[in-house]
Amino acid sequence: MKSFLKYTLASCLGIVVAFVVITFFTVIFFVAMFASFSPDSTVKVQKETVLKLKLSEFIPELTDNKPSSTFEFSKKDKLGYRSLIEAVKHAAADDKIIAIQMELNRPVLNVTAASQLNEELRNFSNSGKPIFVHGTYFTQGEYYLASTADHISLNPFGAIDFRGLGILGTFMPDFFKKLGIDFYVYTAGDYKGAGETFHRRDFSEENREQLTDILNGSYQYFLEEISVNRNIPVEKLREIADELRSRDDQSALELRLVDAVENKEDFRQRIKTALNIEDEKMKTISAADYFASTRSDRRSRADNHIAVIYAEGAILGGNDQGGVISDEIYVKAIQDIIDNEDIKAVVLRVNSGGGSVIASDNIYNALLRLRESGKELVVSMGDVAASGGYYIACASDHILAEPQTITGSIGVFFLMANLNDLVQNKLEIHYDTITTSPHALSFNPMKDFSEKEHEYFQELVEQTYDRFVNLVAGSRNMSYEEIHELAQGRIWLAEDALHSGLIDQIGGLHDAIELSASLAGIEEYRLRTYPQIKDPFLRFLEELTGESFSLEEVALKKLSKTYRELSTLQQLKNKEGLQAIMPFQIIYD
Repeated sequence: MKSFLKYTLASCLGIVVAFVVITFFTVIFFVAMFASFSPDSTVKVQKETVLKLKLSEFIPELTDNKPSSTFEFSKKDKLGYRSLIEAVKHAAADDKIIAIQMELNRPVLNVTAASQLNEELRNFSNSGKPIFVHGTYFTQGEYYLASTADHISLNPFGAIDFRGLGILGTFMPDFFKKLGIDFYVYTAGDYKGAGETFHRRDFSEENREQLTDILNGSYQYFLEEISVNRNIPVEKLREIADELRSRDDQSALELRLVDAVENKEDFRQRIKTALNIEDEKMKTISAADYFASTRSDRRSRADNHIAVIYAEGAILGGNDQGGVISDEIYVKAIQDIIDNEDIKAVVLRVNSGGGSVIASDNIYNALLRLRESGKELVVSMGDVAASGGYYIACASDHILAEPQTITGSIGVFFLMANLNDLVQNKLEIHYDTITTSPHALSFNPMKDFSEKEHEYFQELVEQTYDRFVNLVAGSRNMSYEEIHELAQGRIWLAEDALHSGLIDQIGGLHDAIELSASLAGIEEYRLRTYPQIKDPFLRFLEELTGESFSLEEVALKKLSKTYRELSTLQQLKNKEGLQAIMPFQIIYD
């Protein structure tokens, strides 16, 4: 009897636990599902509204294109800088928006993103609408964006960091040596400095040369933009940085880096006075709400589509999503574009320093198939399109780069750890071997490599480099020797890349879209974005089950009362030609 009660209670407890778990996930499912069905925005733009740009943390190019944890179900969008730029551009022509108020809290924006946002903010100001910004401490990146404002105010005892740009390299061979770890680095290309951290104590001369060129070019651009925004000569700005003259709030005011020193409440009152706002509370709208509420105003009804593929992040094998370029995700997206007859042209927006050679090649070949399908392909380079990022760009004959784009890095490197000293001497773990052939246990990190093993990896790297150079030479209609001279892992700014033939034109994403439309022979079009960033809950379901879901499929299965009718409609939609089918079902419930 005791055993019976014990097993019965255990079973009941198991049922209760299962019920609680199922209920928990069911509630989460419906919360996530209905949140996804909610309209774009319930916020309406009122007259005399101030657009608030609150920039903080990492800002991706494509909205929500960022890594997220498995249990992060929040649908609060992380507005991408492409959408931010679109919101500012739309606001410049919107009579309801009378000004912009910026709040900068250590935003992480790449150089190209900051430059494009800077340009659009300047256009907003030139339209006759003021921009206001206030801060306690501005980093150089923050000040670059703040410099577009008509009024910059600094909090008392605040400061502006203005001292030039620099690169601090970290080199760790001695650190790893103390742990008993050594690294074998194999490179093809004198300028390929990616592995120097692990086997050098300083920059190689070649790496120092290319990084110095990039840094000086970026700094000159940085100073010129601030000079235009603040009407301060470039030479004066260099002097301020070189002599560390910007030290506190008063020096920033004297140097004309800011327009006023005031606290936050005085700043708010200044905005109201400048805009003749008499109400106690100023009407404001966030950039995310404004972008969502005006989406229908920007939506085109054209029949022809242009697809924009945002390739942002490291290139990896697999199907990870969010802040990376996974070959399975992108190859599938490209195939979907090939199959879509409404899409007439494609723009590949590359913002990547590369990654897996195999994944890069898979995406490259998918893009070649896209071109073979008859669709036009134009590449737009963002902040960086180097190494594997340049590899996938070579699928197009039309490559555009931003003025500050870093490209090239046509080279290969391979890194292997040697743990022999750590295992045998530090941990005193010993091993013995039995083999059937001389190289059965080659490439084992637990032992020192032989000359034959070193030769194997170096030849592998050089063969891969030769294939890379040949691919670029074929794409750019140049000889192997011409590309090899430009390659060797070296990186270039856009102007140099244009003169050397690695790119075709300096221009932004809009220029690339216009070019693709021209090549396709279409005047009116609407844009479609790829890859589609999935709802966080659907990502969780896919990780949990290993199956692919769409919100539409999940909703159809869960809405049981209307599922039959919706299912029939789906089946009809997917059928082609004339149909002989009964348009309804008779069900005995």
